Amino acid sequence: DILRRGTLVMINFSQRNLGSNDAPLIRSAILTNPQLAVLKLGYNNLGNVGANLIAEAIHVGGGLIMRRSGSVGGGNGGDSQSQQLPLQQQQQYRHHPSLSVLDLGFNNVGDEGCTSLANLAVARNPSLATLYLSGNAVREAGALALADVIAAGCGLTSLHLTANRICAKGVKGLMRSIAEFDVTMQMAQQDRENRMALEEEKKKRVMKSNNGNHTARGRGGEGGEEQDAILDSLELGDGDGDDGPDDFARLSGFKCIKELHLGGTNMESTGCLSVSNMLLTNLSLRVLCLSDNGLNDQDLSLFSQSISRNRQLPLETLRLSFNKLTCVGVETLMNAIWGSKTLREIKLDNNQIRDRGAQLAAVVLTSVELEVLDMGFNRLTIVGIKALMKSLAENCSLLTLTLSGNVLDTNASKAVSYALAYNKTIQKLYVDHCSLSYAAQRHIAAGIVSNSKLALRVMSGFPLGAISVTLGLPGAMENWTNEQVLKFIRVMWDRTRHEREDASSGEMTSTIGAPEASVNPTSVNTTDKEEPKSGPSDPATVVAAAKGAFEALGDAGGALLLTEEPQRAISDTSPMVSSDAVMLEKTPSGTVRVPSLNEYPHEHFHTSNHETAPLDTSVSHASHASVDSLCTANGKSCPETPVDPEAKKRNMEWLRLHYRSLNEIIQLPYVYADLLQLYRYFYSSGEVDDEDSVHDGMPPPGPGFNLGTAPSPTPQKMSGLQRKISYRGLDIIAGGKSSMTIPSSNFSHASESSSKRRPMSEDESMQPPANKRARSGKPRIDYFPRLKALVESCLSSSKQTKALILLRQLKFVETTMFQGSNPYCDQSLQVEPNEPTALDAEIILIDMI
Repeated sequence: DILRRGTLVMINFSQRNLGSNDAPLIRSAILTNPQLAVLKLGYNNLGNVGANLIAEAIHVGGGLIMRRSGSVGGGNGGDSQSQQLPLQQQQQYRHHPSLSVLDLGFNNVGDEGCTSLANLAVARNPSLATLYLSGNAVREAGALALADVIAAGCGLTSLHLTANRICAKGVKGLMRSIAEFDVTMQMAQQDRENRMALEEEKKKRVMKSNNGNHTARGRGGEGGEEQDAILDSLELGDGDGDDGPDDFARLSGFKCIKELHLGGTNMESTGCLSVSNMLLTNLSLRVLCLSDNGLNDQDLSLFSQSISRNRQLPLETLRLSFNKLTCVGVETLMNAIWGSKTLREIKLDNNQIRDRGAQLAAVVLTSVELEVLDMGFNRLTIVGIKALMKSLAENCSLLTLTLSGNVLDTNASKAVSYALAYNKTIQKLYVDHCSLSYAAQRHIAAGIVSNSKLALRVMSGFPLGAISVTLGLPGAMENWTNEQVLKFIRVMWDRTRHEREDASSGEMTSTIGAPEASVNPTSVNTTDKEEPKSGPSDPATVVAAAKGAFEALGDAGGALLLTEEPQRAISDTSPMVSSDAVMLEKTPSGTVRVPSLNEYPHEHFHTSNHETAPLDTSVSHASHASVDSLCTANGKSCPETPVDPEAKKRNMEWLRLHYRSLNEIIQLPYVYADLLQLYRYFYSSGEVDDEDSVHDGMPPPGPGFNLGTAPSPTPQKMSGLQRKISYRGLDIIAGGKSSMTIPSSNFSHASESSSKRRPMSEDESMQPPANKRARSGKPRIDYFPRLKALVESCLSSSKQTKALILLRQLKFVETTMFQGSNPYCDQSLQVEPNEPTALDAEIILIDMI
């Protein structure tokens, strides 16, 4: 039903164990969803049969709209021209109007399937921009079929053919087509510009000639002949057939290839020569991957000559990993890219460039603003490492550096420590398999923790927390992940910087309020200009800053320092936005969301304003039976819990009333302060007094409640270890001050409930007590074991946003469902038979997931 709803914009069925029997279901989904933009089917076994059906569905995806317009125009009885009109309409473009990204990677697609995709889905289709076919069985014939449609014009800008053995002939055909179409587009663009320039010149000369029209009339029409002569000289006169569309207009919608991934295609030297020839005239290519192709220094030398001769090539990413390159080839490459204004990423890992290649790369860092540099597994020694680190210490552009697979002894680690102590921009550092000794690890860790302007967010190679403890930092960091430690260090220095600013502003205030005679202008000016110095801080300052920041965190510990999982580059994996949602739909208001199962009546799924081709009636029962597994997030079905029919009916009714609010909670922005407060609330014991304080004076929001109008809670005084929390420190951790939204406002009093009972007024003392139950020292989250497992799984895998969504939804369910009752107790003590329990809340959220 969801697949036939007609509103889906993204379908992600990767790693679902799909076969050719499931292809008709996917075909029907393409035909019935005109807004579908992303179709991700990687890591299945659809084969050629599945590729053929998908290509056919994309080819006829918009066909019926044209047939309908043609049949209306040809409805006049015996007119032969009107009867031929529908046939002319059928020959026009009929591709799917919205599909821009198609992922069929690792699906055992061969030449037959690739040819079908090329001829039906890609050929003259301006919508499809990204085609991901990596890891299939495409050979020369499939590559040549793609080459033919690229030369004729299409909308492809990104082509992934990694790990397909198309060999030299396939690469040569592709390069010839890419080069020809790129030149065609350049010529069309130049022709358009020339036409526009001539039109402007014509207007200027005509206006100039019109200024003397009265004189021309006096000479008996001589001016008109002069004007005609001007038009003839410009070749823009009437009647020459120049009013038709130019080449650029005929190519409207078609694009040139901007990303080309040919790693592991077995192109060797002949294929690399074809790539080099293509680069001589190309003005569009931005990403080029030639990894794992057996390229040598001679191949790289010819490649570098093409780059140096075409300075207009907008190349941004170049990947040459897993080849046979040495420092000789790298030297020609570095000379070619010297001074490049566009290049941002170079990967040279798993070659044989050694120290000389590293020195050349270090020199290039001074002239090219590289952001990613991969020098892993190149047998670098202290000479190459020192050259790189000296350049890194002063570099202001590099964001990612990989040194994995190169031995870093004590001297080399000192060089790395020096660079990390001074650098202010690098965010990711990889030193895996570097044979780091204990002393080397301490040197690198010391450089990291002593940098007061540290930007590092990801580091691999050794446990940074355990080593940092040996340097005098808090012992609790020993079991933290590297991302937690790095975030703590950044928070630590931010907090120290704010304290210094507060102290300096206090001194300024006291100085301004002092008598005039005691004012020292020199001291005031030096205070204004004082900035933290670059370079490593002294050990005593580091230890003091770490102690103060750790005390500010209170008992929350490292769980509150978890960072979001870093996004992987699109070209590294699949060209799709990574998402755990299997499907996304677009609502009439334009909002993109996860589709709800019970939102629309059943009739809605079979009627739509957009007419599509008839569905294939040959869809097998097996494919229909697999719909449940396809629609389950991440391919994992949640274990069912036996529920009595009455409870299930009651839960469904509650969900029907509140599903919209739960969906809106998913769209709320990530706020670190919310996660902190929710984490403390659910991981504390669920006593009666806590519940009273939580629900006191807070009416539950209804189905139409506006999530954006909730008042911000006022800060409450913490107790116990929480008393030491610095609000400035919390703002730093949260990334700035933010107002809490509805899910958070429902527990604005929870922070003080652990040590303080709410005073009962005289009126309240006369009221009968609520359904209170025995106290329990069990944390609230333990009453939702499956949700607890999900939350802790998200936190352990650095998916903070998902954990926050779950806790917000759980708090909303608790607030609205358990009014006047305490769910945090033994179910055997239930007072009312129809009273909701914690199990009901858990089942509702699990069903939504």
